[in-house]
Amino acid sequence: MNKDQTEITTGKQIRHLRTQSGMTQEELAGKLNVTRQALSNWERDVNEPDLNTLKKICFLFGVHMDDFAKEVITKMEINEKEKSPFNKYDMAIGLFYAVGIFLGIGIFFVGGFLTMSGAGWGASLFSGGCFSIVFGLICHAVITLKRNDKS
Repeated sequence: MNKDQTEITTGKQIRHLRTQSGMTQEELAGKLNVTRQALSNWERDVNEPDLNTLKKICFLFGVHMDDFAKEVITKMEINEKEKSPFNKYDMAIGLFYAVGIFLGIGIFFVGGFLTMSGAGWGASLFSGGCFSIVFGLICHAVITLKRNDKS
């Protein structure tokens, strides 16, 4: 037997609680306001109930949520971490845009103070802005091409 066959899963726990209390799938599904097919899928570990349904199951059978669903909660937490909207590549892109902006501001002030004229300030504003945008876009393109987490 492999590890998956010996592991106590949420589906096995639901089936055990249901059969121990003498309920049919139809009866339990009715109490949970789900279809019998959904309950069957949970018991066969095809998919898992959401947290609200797990709370209902625990309440119905008088089982503490911590004891019942540790595995499911752990899986859900891992899935949430994987769905994180920001990863290291996104952070690097943001960092390089910020660096580009700061360098552009530096170009603006250095160019403006060197010329000390209205035209010089305007030119340094234009060149600093252009530098910021180009630097950010180039870094964005390079990081996007190099990233290895593309789906």
